[in-house]
Formats: sequence, C-alpha cells, structure tokens
Amino acid sequence: MTPATPKDAAAPAEEPGAARVALLEAAQALFLENGFAATRVEDIATRAGFSKGTVYLYFPTKRDLFCAVVEAGIVERLAQAEALADNFSGSASELLATMLRNNLLEFWGSPSAGIPRLVIAESKQFPDIAAGFFANVTGRARQLLARVLQFGVEQGEYRDIDVEYTARCILNALDFELIAAHARGADVDTDFDPQRYIDTLLTLVATGVAATRKEADS
Repeated sequence: MTPATPKDAAAPAEEPGAARVALLEAAQALFLENGFAATRVEDIATRAGFSKGTVYLYFPTKRDLFCAVVEAGIVERLAQAEALADNFSGSASELLATMLRNNLLEFWGSPSAGIPRLVIAESKQFPDIAAGFFANVTGRARQLLARVLQFGVEQGEYRDIDVEYTARCILNALDFELIAAHARGADVDTDFDPQRYIDTLLTLVATGVAATRKEADS
C-alpha cells in the first residue's frame, strides 16, 4: 500500500472552509500540547493532512495562525454573548445567568478552554500575543460584564456599585478556576462541578449587588 502523503497547496481550493477548519483544529491541539514556541508549522500541516505550503496559503505566519485559533475558539463565542445581550428582554440577573450557564459552560467544556492558560504560559516570551489576547478577549469580556451590571443598576435591580471593578472580580473568579483546572489536569480535581461553581458565583453576585427595597423604589 502506498503511504498517504500530505495534500498539496492547491488541494484546499476545492473546500477552503473545510481546509481552514482542519488547520485551526490541528493548530489548537498542538499549541495546547506543546506550547506556541515548540509547535512547528510543518507539524500543524502534518496533523491536518496538508503540506506546509498549504498552511501559508491561509496564515502568513504562525502568530497569525495562533490569533485565528483564538478568534475561532474564544472571540466568536464572545460575539455570541454580546449578541445575546443586545437582544435580551429579561432582567440583568437573568441575562448574567444565561450568559454564564449557557455560553460560558459550553466554552469551559470545549478544547478552546485551554487557550487562556497557554497565553499566560507564553506571555513572557511572546508579550505581543498576551497583549493581543488581553485586548481582544479579557478587555472585551470585562466590558460585556460591566455592561450587564450597568443595565442592572439603571433598572434599579442592582445597587449603585462600581460596575468596572465588579466586572473584574467576576471575570477573575471565572478565569482563575478555568486556568487552574487546565494547569492541574483533568484528573486531579475530579470532584469539581462547573455548573455548581457558576451557580454559587451567581448567588454571591446576586446577594452582593442586589438593591434593597428602598433603593429599588427610589
């Protein structure tokens, strides 16, 4: 039997979307397994079943490929959460619960959940990647949470809180648990229940920021 060979650079032209997805999936898996610095473009191509030249048809540099992995795995999910906020008709508490219980739990269960830990691990050697991640992911997530909290304040549902720093506290609690889970490995803390964690955090937030009856009526 003739050994399988990588597809040549022209092959993806027939199915550009499928080829790009395959490259992103291979890149994400290898970045998470080996780190950004140790992952070679040729290894990504081999994992995806294409030639090295094919990778460069879609992504001029390895950094561009990494940014595309972040875009597909995290930024697109953030955009979905933002769209949810744009069209949500319930209360701020209901919106926050929906975002965390649905959007966030889905992300936590995906392979992309390992990306934040990877960015932190590589930040000293690649500060530009960390800066881009902060701008496109961390900063954007904070703004979304602050927007939800501000909506609650304006509706009288929440007290007149510092929405910016409350958003930081919520996101930091989520980020720490996510990063810690990927740092210690899935088999270490087998009793951890993401749903229970989210529910507990929502209870803490609701208890801490809820307006009193007097404040709500004023």
